Amino acid sequence: MWSFGRQLLVGSLAVWSAAAELSFSAQSVHADGEVRVLSNTDFNPVPPRQRWQHNAHRHNATWKETRDLVSYSGSWCGASQHSTRAEKIVNAYGSFTTPNLKLRKGLPAPQYAAAWVGIDGAECKQALLQAGVTTVVNSNGGQSSWAWWQWFPEASYEISTKSLPIKAGDWVSVNVTAQTDTEGLLTVTNLSKGFRVDIEINRGPRLCRIDSEWLIEQFYENEGPQVSLGQFDDIWFMDATSTTERGKNIGVDGAAMVYLQNDKEEVVCKAERYDDSTFYVYGP
Repeated sequence: MWSFGRQLLVGSLAVWSAAAELSFSAQSVHADGEVRVLSNTDFNPVPPRQRWQHNAHRHNATWKETRDLVSYSGSWCGASQHSTRAEKIVNAYGSFTTPNLKLRKGLPAPQYAAAWVGIDGAECKQALLQAGVTTVVNSNGGQSSWAWWQWFPEASYEISTKSLPIKAGDWVSVNVTAQTDTEGLLTVTNLSKGFRVDIEINRGPRLCRIDSEWLIEQFYENEGPQVSLGQFDDIWFMDATSTTERGKNIGVDGAAMVYLQNDKEEVVCKAERYDDSTFYVYGP
């Protein structure tokens, strides 16, 4: 995992909202080593999307261990870990493949899947700091992918593919650091191509720092309906770990494995733990 200091980020982008003044600065590092300070033209702001909160519950089978806890969601699929306010989370990290999609039969195109790593948003519903990638597949089967970040409930920001080229199947890593409840650092790296974007954020919505997530999401359009979920190849999350203020490392042991259900309560995505830092999501 890579971290960066404030002195590296000198171009500031300011975003104003009614609740607070969130500001961020960013740089990209290209495969040839070129470092470029990013500007407003490198980010496309997208109004906040709705978010469906899932409620964890354990299966009735008495032999299930805590680490096999399963919860159900209308939009999430993956692993959701929980800490305590005495062990506040300062970092969440994971690497995964950018979703590679095919059209799912019976659903309208275009179809989507987003993959991301974040802090808060589950037990702590007031805020969520996250970054990841999204793939869309169109009616002709063509795909496009891009990276993005968000400090929910503020707007999300799509990162231009000029600054961070992404395509379906690329292996990416996301490093989310909450320096304080309102200050954060994000690094999104295309490991397949050697490109990286670093983002420093100030005055974000106040985090609890008690949740960490590694997820696939069927998100909602801006003030609109939920997007259609594309059919995706199995997606492995590797090195899925979070770190607390006291230096404790937490993997996915004990995390809720989140299953995604459609509006008919049919499970369309499951998560399966492999070891303490590795799991995969798949369509049953």
